[in-house]
Amino acid sequence: MPDSDVRRELIATLTLLGEIDSTQTAHFHQLAAAHNGLGVTDMKALSILLREGPQSAGDLMTRLGVTSGAVTGVIDRLRSKGLARRDTHPTDRRRAVVSADEAALAERENIYAGIGAAFERLYAGYSLEELRFLERHLRASVEITRAETEALAARERAE
Repeated sequence: MPDSDVRRELIATLTLLGEIDSTQTAHFHQLAAAHNGLGVTDMKALSILLREGPQSAGDLMTRLGVTSGAVTGVIDRLRSKGLARRDTHPTDRRRAVVSADEAALAERENIYAGIGAAFERLYAGYSLEELRFLERHLRASVEITRAETEALAARERAE
């Protein structure tokens, strides 16, 4: 089989596997959120707070791509579950910031521990060269998805 045919088949397989992985990941996130009595957007907000630190409601609204009313609901749900708190902004007492309550989270079951360990086992089987390739691929994938998300959002706003 010519290389061009092999390449075409591999790209088709990668496309299909990407779609399947995306669906499976979305399903996992739905179940993880439901386990905590939350929605996927609530869990994504918590992830942002854990990864990036305290956020204003406006910043969180922008990062999640939701309305001000929706982000208020997200914050209220996270607070009611004891997963986040609202604090005074460190340099502007008129503003509030939302923070993940890491102490409260540490007391709960980490629903992501199993999948995290499974990926650690998977990555343990790769060489450094393969891991560097995967890192480049995932960084590029994240950037493509971010750019396409922004383009779609801009198109939706224009309509």
